[in-house]
Amino acid sequence: MINRLGRVQYSWYFIFCIIWVMIMAVQWINFVKPIWYDETSVLVLDVLIAAGAAEIVLPFNRWLKWTVKVIVIAIIHYSVLSSYHVFFADGPLLPNGFIQFMKSLDPYIWFSLPAWGLFELAIRLAVYRGFILLFTGMNIVTFAILDSFTIYYLWTQVAWTVFAGLGWLVSFHFRRYQIKYPQGWGHLRLYPFRVFVNIVVVFCCVLLLGISMPEVSPLLTDPYSAWQNMKENKYGKSEEADKKQEQSASGYSRDDSNLGSGFNFDYSTVMTITSPKAAYWRGETKDVYTGTGWSRNDDQANDPVDVLDQSVQNNKLGKNVKTEQVEQMIVMNSKRSYPVLFGAYSISKITLMNDEEKAKDPLAKWYPADRSVKWDGFGNNPKKAGYPSIYKVVSEMPVIPLEELRSATYDKLYRNGFESKYLQLDSDFPDSVTQLAEKVTAKGKTPYDKMVLLQDYLKNTYTYTNTPDLSRKVHKDLVESFLFDIKEGYCDYFSTSMVTMARSIGIPARWVKGFSTGHQEYLGPENLTSEPTGPYIVTNADAHSWAEVYFGEDYGWVTFEATPGFDAPMNVTDDEAVNTPAKPASAEPEDVDSEDVSKHETKGTLARLILFVAAGILLILGGYLLWRYRSALHFVYLRVRKGRELTSGEKVVVETGRWLSFMRRRGFTREDHETLREAVNRWKNDAPDMAPPFDELLLQFEKAKYSPHAVSEQDWRALRVTLQNISRTLKKSYSR
Repeated sequence: MINRLGRVQYSWYFIFCIIWVMIMAVQWINFVKPIWYDETSVLVLDVLIAAGAAEIVLPFNRWLKWTVKVIVIAIIHYSVLSSYHVFFADGPLLPNGFIQFMKSLDPYIWFSLPAWGLFELAIRLAVYRGFILLFTGMNIVTFAILDSFTIYYLWTQVAWTVFAGLGWLVSFHFRRYQIKYPQGWGHLRLYPFRVFVNIVVVFCCVLLLGISMPEVSPLLTDPYSAWQNMKENKYGKSEEADKKQEQSASGYSRDDSNLGSGFNFDYSTVMTITSPKAAYWRGETKDVYTGTGWSRNDDQANDPVDVLDQSVQNNKLGKNVKTEQVEQMIVMNSKRSYPVLFGAYSISKITLMNDEEKAKDPLAKWYPADRSVKWDGFGNNPKKAGYPSIYKVVSEMPVIPLEELRSATYDKLYRNGFESKYLQLDSDFPDSVTQLAEKVTAKGKTPYDKMVLLQDYLKNTYTYTNTPDLSRKVHKDLVESFLFDIKEGYCDYFSTSMVTMARSIGIPARWVKGFSTGHQEYLGPENLTSEPTGPYIVTNADAHSWAEVYFGEDYGWVTFEATPGFDAPMNVTDDEAVNTPAKPASAEPEDVDSEDVSKHETKGTLARLILFVAAGILLILGGYLLWRYRSALHFVYLRVRKGRELTSGEKVVVETGRWLSFMRRRGFTREDHETLREAVNRWKNDAPDMAPPFDELLLQFEKAKYSPHAVSEQDWRALRVTLQNISRTLKKSYSR
């Protein structure tokens, strides 16, 4: 194609155009990779690489080049679809195999061919600056819209697109300069390093300005949000929207059979708890893992015990475990009813504090199988509706002898066996999860050590978020998809993984849900107390799940917290160290949307990397400029010191002195008794071809130093040129 920029197909500019378009294309492929099939992503990328390579390495007849392109791209389709088992050749390729191959192209060809066509169009319209600006701007705007209004984080794609767009515009500028000013371009090519440095400086300044800009909230509402708000104000929220919002809010769940969907934090208060000890406010346990969530074992309903206004007998938690009695006063702040009564582990007595509610025949039973209190409502209500507004809980909190537990072997802990339901896993439970559990816990010598290793692995390897990216999910099993596909999630993911992985290596465990500790307020004169002393305020955002591991009849059930950002309080003997710090766990980390946290952390890491690289390049450039213009800086220093501009003669003398230092480093020394003329005459014997410039230098120096005639500015500039020529020649030819 011939136009105002000339024939660009086989120029350096055309090659750079292909590179910049490929960078932008790769960003789109990375974006759609979790959405597309793997073979689709590979196919599109290979087709674009083949098309770009053909344009670069095949500079011959247009029809022959396109023929080669079509053949190579057809081979790529055949190879990729065959390797991913999309296409199977039952017989010879012709004719039946060819027909099967053509049928297998659908729908993949509808992705690869449009991508190829757009690529060809972009590199051929690259001769117009307006197209470059439009193409780059459309990519940036589209990525920005997708980043703002979808769950995808595309800041990296935006950054790479900006980089490619800037590079494309720089290449266009130099190509236009090359065509319009060929002689100037020829001179510019003599200084490639300087040109490259200036380009890098411009890029660094743009990137530094971009990542250094403060993040501020928008002054105006974006059109989409304004339109949504207008619809809600005009028509009100639909029942479907209300239902969706309710389902996606955090809180104590009723159905745990299908875990894993994202949710929004609800910070409305559920209850306030006055307690001398921090604890997890336990609700209930479930022990049957279904592959997608948890259900209850029927035998958990056996032998319930009345717990209202009377202490539970035989509430022993372990032969070697002492207990500490802790009273909690629980005040409910909502009208919602729950299937359980909450309290610290293990509840031994509950007293309703409202006399009117006591008269309504309250129904609450303690179930020894999971040590939870089930609430069945008020007996005098036909629907058994209602929930206590205020009740007191007495708990026997275990005091764990941690050192004993750490050293207890498997045979010692489980010498009398345990209920098999706490090892329940389906027959199709993924082997990959079991293998990972064995690998993670291999260095643990005792069951407790293995559980600490497993807990720490989950906490330190996977990311907390309330909106996991389910588009990454490949495997059906909840735990397998979390560990190997999604790699991010909230408490249900971590606790379920902890329990099932423990079971897979033969250690009994169960899944527990309730509320984490919540937060305390400061009570005291002007809130100046050193520690918060108010009641624990528990919100829907504190709804939580965790793991309990059974260490035999000697130690009973011990809580383990595998979710990042949470720490389960634990009582231990003799101030022993605990597997997790014994401090109250807050609501979901930092009370902010974890998706935003994850985005900002990733963005912050990339921004810091760009900042460090750009700052390093600018620092190196600054050092180079200081060295490059050290002579001019020295004259600036002398000017400041003298308080006036140096004359041309003074500049000649100073520059000659600097030149003598250079000559000494090159091996041309000057003795103390020698004048400059004597030294120069001796040097001419060692370097006869340097005699003319040496004589010119000596003439200008003696004129400036001893002659009554003033040295002109022109003489000073001529001397600098002479000194530069001498220095270059000596560097190349005379090194001692």
